[in-house]
Amino acid sequence: MAAVAPPFLQVASPWLRSEAPAQRSPRLAFGSSRRRRCIGGSVSIGLCVSLRRRARREPDIDTGEKLPIDTGIMQLELLDWLNQANLHPDLSKDALAKFGGVPQQADEVVEKVVQRIQEGARRCVAPSSTVHPFGSTVNGFGEESSDLDVLVAIKEQELTYFMSYANWGQRHQRRGTLQDDLDEFDPPKNLTPKAAMCHAVQQLADYLPELGFKVLNLIPQARKPLVTLEDMQGPLKEVDISINNSLPLYNSRLLKSYSQLDERVRPLVLLVKVWAKGKRICGAHEGNLSSYSWTIMVLYFLQLVGLLPSLQLLHEVLNDEKRILSTRDYWGNIRDFDTGFLTVEEYQKAVADKTIAAPQTEDSLTVAQLLYGFIRFFATEYDWGTEVVSMHKPDRKDRGIWFKFFGKNHPEPVIHVEDPIEFRDLNIVMRRERLAQMKEEFNHALEMLNTGCSLEEFLNREPRPEVFLVPTRRRRRHRAMPLPT
Repeated sequence: MAAVAPPFLQVASPWLRSEAPAQRSPRLAFGSSRRRRCIGGSVSIGLCVSLRRRARREPDIDTGEKLPIDTGIMQLELLDWLNQANLHPDLSKDALAKFGGVPQQADEVVEKVVQRIQEGARRCVAPSSTVHPFGSTVNGFGEESSDLDVLVAIKEQELTYFMSYANWGQRHQRRGTLQDDLDEFDPPKNLTPKAAMCHAVQQLADYLPELGFKVLNLIPQARKPLVTLEDMQGPLKEVDISINNSLPLYNSRLLKSYSQLDERVRPLVLLVKVWAKGKRICGAHEGNLSSYSWTIMVLYFLQLVGLLPSLQLLHEVLNDEKRILSTRDYWGNIRDFDTGFLTVEEYQKAVADKTIAAPQTEDSLTVAQLLYGFIRFFATEYDWGTEVVSMHKPDRKDRGIWFKFFGKNHPEPVIHVEDPIEFRDLNIVMRRERLAQMKEEFNHALEMLNTGCSLEEFLNREPRPEVFLVPTRRRRRHRAMPLPT
């Protein structure tokens, strides 16, 4: 009898399965049939039976016609919330005035920096090095002051080859025996991929100052080796360089698509991030969720109110082919990742062809009303400790006990934010006291909005006092006692 995977693995992400079952229906139909329900703002599970028949090219029993995939289902009682709210009359106007026309960094500035880094990487790391920008500067949710993240992409075999020789030469230069070793040449031993990346960022830190950069920070032993530079010849203050960290490229393209779907998305994301940074609850370096995580939280909420679809889930339903990328994950293991999603052009074409139904959310909803809904959702409605903030499958479900191993847990219920492509929990950087502070800020922000505060008052008030937590009691370690002789 063939072995059957446990239920929690049967509904897990596809790269955790060793083999897909035969005649498997689209992955839209995940979970048991009794628990299927609407995928928040993306695909209606009520049409799951129809979708399964279409996947097998069978006619629909009811009408014989192909129904469009619904993308406008609202899971939250947003309109009822707004009827109870007392928002400032100028809140939406002020929000659009402040965040509606925020410019991003000019493409020419980014391109010049990328070209100079690529020139340096080809000279000091490997001749085939290519450099690609990613992050908030290019994903549609950045500002002119945003930092630039770049990836230096090199084939792993070529990287280990060149860095092995670089390491060999540096080691013998320090010893003063380079000339002796050149007379009797002994080929260097190949470095591991992780060691090669460590040497690559060190090479960049040594060479790029000649091209007009200043080294601000070098972390070669990090999980993802990193060097932070300042561009002395342009307006960019910080440039973070990593090696072969390719998954964020696809995350940036995915977020870019979401930023172009509705004109209210970008102002709301920028507004929320400015509020979170002002209250000191945004920033991974301080034990908070990162700016990237906050962007995912806003997009997830907009999916739940039917304003945005799940571009990844729609791609899975409408396309048989997967876009698989084989690369190293957060923990350094090689895995296959599904990087497929509908682009803005593909989504708009599918809506025009009536393959996908247009979102049904009211266009009259303002940025201020969406801000209130976002704050209220995480202050009172979000299921802390179990619900996963997932742009991929916005179904408000628990991913199971196994998902908690990919993040960080605390005695109090935590927030779980799923990376949309790399399967891991982004709360892994969050400290316990910062989690409590974030909950306190959400509650106080909801009180302020309910009392009709202005945008200036909402953004400029001082952060709440630090939350004091009772230290968790650690188990006492018992010393081993010697056995009697």
